[in-house]
Amino acid sequence: MNIKRKIESHKSLIESFFSLSILNGINVLLPLLTLPYILRVVGAANYGIYAYVYTIINYLLLITAYGFNLSATKQIAQNRDNKEQINIIYNATMACRIGLFIVALIFFVLLSPLLLETTDKKFLFYMGLGIVVGDILNPVWLYQGMEKMRFITIVNVVSKVVFTVLIFVLIKEAQHFRYITLINSSGFLLAGVVSTIIAKRQFGISFSLPRIQQIKIQLKEGLTLFGTTIGTNLYTNANVFILNFFVDSSTLGMYAAAEKIIKGFQSLTSPITQALFPYISNKFKGQTIHDQIDQTQKILKNIFGIFIIPTILIFAGAAFLITIFCGDGYDISVVLLRIMSPVVIIGTLNYTLGVIGLVNLNEQKSFFQGVVFSGMVSVIFLSITASHWGVYSAALAMLLSELLLLIFCSVKFRKMKKNANGYKN
Repeated sequence: MNIKRKIESHKSLIESFFSLSILNGINVLLPLLTLPYILRVVGAANYGIYAYVYTIINYLLLITAYGFNLSATKQIAQNRDNKEQINIIYNATMACRIGLFIVALIFFVLLSPLLLETTDKKFLFYMGLGIVVGDILNPVWLYQGMEKMRFITIVNVVSKVVFTVLIFVLIKEAQHFRYITLINSSGFLLAGVVSTIIAKRQFGISFSLPRIQQIKIQLKEGLTLFGTTIGTNLYTNANVFILNFFVDSSTLGMYAAAEKIIKGFQSLTSPITQALFPYISNKFKGQTIHDQIDQTQKILKNIFGIFIIPTILIFAGAAFLITIFCGDGYDISVVLLRIMSPVVIIGTLNYTLGVIGLVNLNEQKSFFQGVVFSGMVSVIFLSITASHWGVYSAALAMLLSELLLLIFCSVKFRKMKKNANGYKN
């Protein structure tokens, strides 16, 4: 009876966890499923070009996401019973994202002669803009804050499975790599449109023009978190971009393949941490700082116990994983995968300490400082050493940045706990 009561009391958390597990599983497994096929059909050099352009598209995604994936999620979680406030948050956030997309697009188009110097790169970029538009239309932060992830999960799973099948159907020769972003765009756009329709029906969302003040509030709420995301992307997405200027497309493709596998395994850890964020955000209301810190540390211990195992397995099975996903001739990728393997557990600990902990404890600025410092060190390290160590510099830079951030967050938590204990006594 007690077990049934506990399950009922944590029903929304359990639903979010399983929905996010399925969604992240699909987001990880489908790209990894297509990776061996794409590499064999288009080759490492063409894959390197695609990976470089996709990195630029990711920067557009980064700008349009701003800090809303956390700030808007937190606001929705804390106002989920207030329909009027949810509508205000939704419309203001969507207006911000659309405005940011227009500004960012103009900026990247102006820089295209420098960033997209070949016809193939320009084609891939413009065909990939649908990915950004679809992502804007897909209000994951709304569903996550409401802890109703099953709706958006179904939509995303169906659309991504369909368009993954199209990869195998349409990509038949090396030059077809130019159409990969177009296929991805179609999947994102379909999921975005359907998710918007469901949001309107399920949560009673009514579309309206937000007031300027409401837009300013959302921009202010997400600003620090946006800075944190920028800092994070300095070492999670900048590596491929920087390496493009130091290595050939084939070597870049080998690095991008290993990085994709690491990010894939990192994404498998996301359901737990992402489901916990709105749940803990809501639960922290009314608790003392001391209790909030204790609860975060308990979560941290459990997270470590769970994710140390896959980290060890990735390191030990690097050669097997590369052979499965990339094929023969990718010996460099094996070494890279081993260097980056600790990132899986360290990155998860950083998310737990930084986002679930510091952000929910209203210490966004502290987390932002740690992320920016770690990211800057990563970029500087890579820029200095890439001409000597090539792709190995990028793998080491990613590992270094995650370690620095973990140290920073741990020290910050230790200080906060010391202050909380002193206040309690």
